[in-house]
Amino acid sequence: MTFFGALNFSSSNEDGATEIAALAKARRILCLTGTGTRALDLLVGDADLVVALDANPVQNAALELKMAAIERFDREDYLAFLGIAPSSERVANYSLLRQRLSPPARAYWDHNRGAVASGIWTAGRWEKLLRWNAFFMRLFRSGAVEALMSAPTVEAQAAHWQAKFASGRLRAAIETIGRDWVWRWVMREPASAFLPSPQAVGDRLASDFAAASAKFLFRESDIATLVFRGRHFANGALPVHLRRENYPRVRERLGRLRMVVASLAELDSSDKFDGFSLSDFGSYCSTDDYAMCWKAVIAGAAPNAHYCERIFMNEMPVPAPQVAMDRALSASLTALDRSIIYRIRAGSIGGSS
Repeated sequence: MTFFGALNFSSSNEDGATEIAALAKARRILCLTGTGTRALDLLVGDADLVVALDANPVQNAALELKMAAIERFDREDYLAFLGIAPSSERVANYSLLRQRLSPPARAYWDHNRGAVASGIWTAGRWEKLLRWNAFFMRLFRSGAVEALMSAPTVEAQAAHWQAKFASGRLRAAIETIGRDWVWRWVMREPASAFLPSPQAVGDRLASDFAAASAKFLFRESDIATLVFRGRHFANGALPVHLRRENYPRVRERLGRLRMVVASLAELDSSDKFDGFSLSDFGSYCSTDDYAMCWKAVIAGAAPNAHYCERIFMNEMPVPAPQVAMDRALSASLTALDRSIIYRIRAGSIGGSS
């Protein structure tokens, strides 16, 4: 199954609070779908419209099912349906939702009821990789992982990281997440073509995790919880839209979210946006593809639109003078972001002439 025909991401791998802060002034936001988490997180802000766009229809099908479940279930039942909390009724509950889905989404989930039964939150290729990785970390160094996730202070956590994770098997386990062969053969990721050398990837990940261990408690981060525990828990750290205080607001604003199946380069320039949540689309781009995507974004930008882009390993300069990076804001968001592996690039777009 190809990357663009599979459920690659299903839970949370980015910190939605960053996008909410970067796009606080935006009222019409274009958001790359991915897991759907950022699109749902953005409903916590004040946008009147969030359009979730993805070239992979399966990612939009996942978001569509999540939206139908949020509309139908209270928070506790929704967490159970996702697979974050226990349930033996997911397939029965899916039968209550399937008529709310578009025919393509309904056909996909009818064919993948096993994923529904086990919980769609854990069904993505990325989530399966992280679950196995966390399993092997616990298998070989369960005490070190437990101590890391229960550290009483950030200082104690950072010291524990240096003592137990900075070298040896645990460092190797973290580095495995970014190995090119994992991305190429396990994830079937097009981004594998743009990764630097394995040594550079390993050094970068080790540095990022070491820095993060000194900034925030991993047990309070949904991304770190996924990396080290392999799953999320109803009483643990969760993405913005799943937090108890935000769920009712997201539920009542679902009508502000719609989906489009298209690539970023195919963005309809007649539909203007004043906010762009671009994830790390550059991870999947050659220089020419990156320029083409930015050309489409600029054409679809309202005057003085704002953007938030995540940079992983494939960092390229923005190939257009209309795009201005706010360096102070970018540095501030990068420092606060809890996704660990990303640099944030945020700023404004002058729009097309």
